[in-house]
Order: sequence, then structure tokens, then C-alpha cells
Amino acid sequence: MEHKSERHMREILVPLDDNDNMRIEEENAKFLRKVFASAHINVLLGSGFSGSVVPVLQGREPWFQAVDEHMRDCPGNERGMWLSARALLRAEYFKSIMHPLREAHATEPQKAFVASACRLIENRGTTTLPKRLNFFTTNYDPLIELSLESLGIPFNDGFVGRGKPRFDPSAFSRLMCEQSLFMEYTSQVTTANVLKAHGSLTWRRVGESDRKEVVYSNVESTLDDCVVGHDGVLDLPAVSELASLVKDPCNAASLQLFKELVSGLSVDDVDLLQAFGKSYDSTLCIVNPAKRKFEETVLEQSYYDLLRIYANELDRNNALLLVFGFSFADEHILELTKRAIRSNPKLIVLISCHTRDDAAWYRSLFPNADNVYLLVPREDKEIGLGELTEVLRCVAR
Repeated sequence: MEHKSERHMREILVPLDDNDNMRIEEENAKFLRKVFASAHINVLLGSGFSGSVVPVLQGREPWFQAVDEHMRDCPGNERGMWLSARALLRAEYFKSIMHPLREAHATEPQKAFVASACRLIENRGTTTLPKRLNFFTTNYDPLIELSLESLGIPFNDGFVGRGKPRFDPSAFSRLMCEQSLFMEYTSQVTTANVLKAHGSLTWRRVGESDRKEVVYSNVESTLDDCVVGHDGVLDLPAVSELASLVKDPCNAASLQLFKELVSGLSVDDVDLLQAFGKSYDSTLCIVNPAKRKFEETVLEQSYYDLLRIYANELDRNNALLLVFGFSFADEHILELTKRAIRSNPKLIVLISCHTRDDAAWYRSLFPNADNVYLLVPREDKEIGLGELTEVLRCVAR
């Protein structure tokens, strides 16, 4: 019997030849073909998938965390100041990260990756596995959906209905079939589920406080409704000043500068920011970047349902999790993944490492895990979305 101390993570080298052509050793290619052919396939995408379109988050998470802590612990006479600080932080985050997504379009590399992943489902001959691929992500952007739509691939985003689509997690368990007109032969259609654990800019919160629902809204409408009636809030000089400040580490000195920035706001600016902050919280249905993400998540039934689906999918027999651009800095997803790796020996986790340094990071996260495989680049190379797409194409041959 293999002792636990002897278990180790395995690496699959993804080299490029001297002409920058992708190639994988045939033994590894056979292994990957066998895994993908017989697995319930799940893809976990992080910010690396959207990095060419979406501005990077940089170091904003500690700033959100610090403001939340001060809001919770501050004396009553300082609460107004920290309310304004939180509203200013939201305005900067909205302007820098979300507003650029108003007219976002899926890139050709993103569409090529999604197409290659779905082709693995489409081409396999087994009828015992559903022709369904799960895309899990913590990204707010609509780039996975836009990629699938441009490719003509049917997908479930969790919304049901047409006039006023409402979020219903049961949609993720549905399959699509087509029937020939004359022979009445029925076959499954390749579909994808898009599950957004931290919400989306296509989600809207509606209804009274005790009967709130999540409904579908296009990105443009969601973003526009956040700023309607708050003209000029994104153009405040303080918003631009904060954009420079949050690039620095969040420490005592930088927080003092932040407090001074907030203290210098005029009464009109404070009123405008706080009104925008209320609109931001009541309109957007997202988990803000902070260490309290798990607490926020379980408070919302929709988020809880998605995390439960993620955990259940990893517990399946012959489950596969393909990870790209995800650092596992999100603690709740990290813990669910660790638990599945320990408890389900039939689970295989395949992580694409951008650099060799990233491989060392993943090894530290999942020690003694022999069902975790790392796609690792050569010392002087990187694995981006294009390289991973080529790996999937090699597997599909």
C-alpha cells in the first residue's frame, strides 16, 4: 500500500519545439485523451481567462478588507467617514474594473479555447456521460457567455423564462436533445453550463428586502442603472486620486492618506458618493473583493447553491477539473477543492501553470495530492490561453 507521505503531485511538461510548435509526449497525450474521454468535465476559470479584456484587480482586495474592518470596529463618530470611504472605494472599483466591460467582446483566443473544450464533449462516442461541460468562474464579466453565443453553442446561465428571466439553479441539471423529423431519433446536443460563484454583471437584484430575486439584465443596463441619478460621481477628482493610491500596498501609512482624501471631500461630494454607494449595493449582485467573500456568499442563497453544485460536481465518479488562470486565492473554493481532492480518489485536477513559479505555488497548495496534475511550461516558456487550447486540440485528435 502506498504511504501518504510518498504521494506526490505529477507534472506534464508542455514544451514548444524550436519552431514554437506545440507538442506533447505521446504517453502524456494518451493519458489526457483517456481522462477527457471518460470524465465529467469541469473547467475553473479565473482572471487569467479575461486578462486581455478586463483590467486587472491588482491589490484592491486588502483595501476592501480594511475598509470593511474599520466599518465594523470604528466608534460611532467615525462611522460616517468610513461610509464615505467605502462609497469612494466602490466608485473607483466600478470606474476602473467594471465600467470598461460595458462594451466588452470575446476575443478570438477565448472563443478558440471554449470551442476546443466543448469539442472534447461533442466528439466522444459514449452515451453514458451527458454531453455537458461546466464552466465555473469567479469573474463578473460575460466573456464566457459571449464566446459560447458567438460559437452557436447552447448554454445554461441559470436563468429561466423569457420576459423576465429569473435565476434558478435547477437549470444547470437540464440537458438538451434534438429529434429527427421523420425517424424520431433522439440525440443529445452539446451544451455548457456557466456558473458564476461570485455573481455577474448580468445579474440584477430586484424586489423587497424580504423577497429579493435575482433576474437577468444585460451588462450595459446594469452598469448604467448604477450611475443613473448620480451624474459626475465617476469624474470626481477623489476617484482618480484613489485609483493611484490603491496600486500601493494597503498599510497604516496608505490608509492614513486614504482617510485624509476622504476628509477633504465636500459635503456635496459626500452626498453624491453615498447615494452612489447605495445604488451600487442595491443594483449589483456580486461578491466584492475581500476576505469576507465566503461569509457574503453563504448569506445569499444563489451563491450558496453554486458552491454546492461545484462541490457536488467534484464528488462525482470520474470527475475532472481543468483549471486555468485561477490562483485559488478565493479561500472557500480552495477549501472545497482540497476536500474533494482528499475524499474522491476518482477526481483528477489538471492545473495549467502560466510559469514554472506558478507550478511551485500550486504544489504548496495541494501537497501530497497524487490526483493533481500540473501542465508545466519549459523554463523559458509560458502557458497562456493559446497554448492550453493547443493542448486540448492535441487531446481531441
